[in-house]
Amino acid sequence: MGFSLGGYLSPLADAHDRRICCAVVNGGPANFFYLPSEKRIVPTLRSGFKFIAKTKTYKEALEHLDFDIKKAPPMDRPLLIFHSGNDKLIPHGKRHGDYFIEWAVGEKELKFYPDGEHVCSNYLDEVIPYTIDWLIKHLGR
Repeated sequence: MGFSLGGYLSPLADAHDRRICCAVVNGGPANFFYLPSEKRIVPTLRSGFKFIAKTKTYKEALEHLDFDIKKAPPMDRPLLIFHSGNDKLIPHGKRHGDYFIEWAVGEKELKFYPDGEHVCSNYLDEVIPYTIDWLIKHLGR
């Protein structure tokens, strides 16, 4: 299970490691194509990507990191995705959610909150119990 950038890394790990039986995405980017330009991105995210990639500019960081879930083997195990429509950090949540759905070939579900904030933080009272029930169902197989 991953939140924000971890929401990209969680299904990515699942795609490469058969020991993982399911994955949950919450607010993760499916690819960098849907992230805003450098001028419109939140400064914290811009700095974080430069730090992770060890580059001086945001543009270099995006070229170096090249996040695109479709470059990973298609996920063939259960995938639960949460995304928000009012996410300032990872905007275009519906596009990211749909991109994950297109990539995954196993059982998949997208829960989209049009007025949700980053990682559905204003809906965690719904998201967390739903996730727990979903995980119990899929981990109990």
